[in-house]
This record gives sequence, C-alpha cells and structure tokens, in this order.
Amino acid sequence: MKSNSDIRPATIQPLGNGAYHYNYNIVERQVEDPETGETKTVYDYDTVKFYDEPTYEKLVKAVIREKLDETQEFAIINEYNAGVLNVITDADAKAASKAAYKEYLNFVVQTKEMVRHDLEAYEE
Repeated sequence: MKSNSDIRPATIQPLGNGAYHYNYNIVERQVEDPETGETKTVYDYDTVKFYDEPTYEKLVKAVIREKLDETQEFAIINEYNAGVLNVITDADAKAASKAAYKEYLNFVVQTKEMVRHDLEAYEE
C-alpha cells in the first residue's frame, strides 16, 4: 500500500496486539504547503502489515504478497517452465514468459536485499 506522511515513518512500526507495519522504499521530498507557502518535508513509502515479531522470512513474504498472490507467482513460474520444456512452442510467448520470470526473480532478489538491509538497521 502506498503511504505518505509529514513525519519520517519507522521502518518497523508496532501497531499493538502483535501487529506491525513494515515501511519501505521511504522517499523524502520537499513540497510547498498550500496554506502557508512554506516548504516542508514529506515522506512517500510503501507499507505492509504483518503479525508477530519481525523476521526476515515474514517481511520478504509480506512484500512479495503485496505485489503478487500465490496464484500469480505460480503462473509466472509455470509459464516459464512450459517455455523451457517446449510445452509452449510460440517464440513470442516463450520470450514473454522468460522476460516475466526474469523480472520476477529480480524483484525477489531486490526484495530480499532490501529486507536484509532494513532488518540490520532496525536491530542496531
């Protein structure tokens, strides 16, 4: 979920009752306040909700599930495998499935790196 705040959000934000928000991709930007004309700092970021203590596995899964559900994830993998095994014979379809799978793998690798970095900073 896309979020915005005037206050820099905590990366891991306890909500109570075992719930947390993981705030990531935090981008600081300057905007002009329409009422006062003054420049102020705002933060744009993505957020996912999860439960229990923050762990690497939970955060990676939450971010991936925010973008793709299991059905979508399996469809990407299955389409790629169908192309590799020549079940799909159309060259354009094979190329598309390969590109989609590569994009998915890059997203997973980047997500894991981001979560690892954020957890290291959170635990310091």
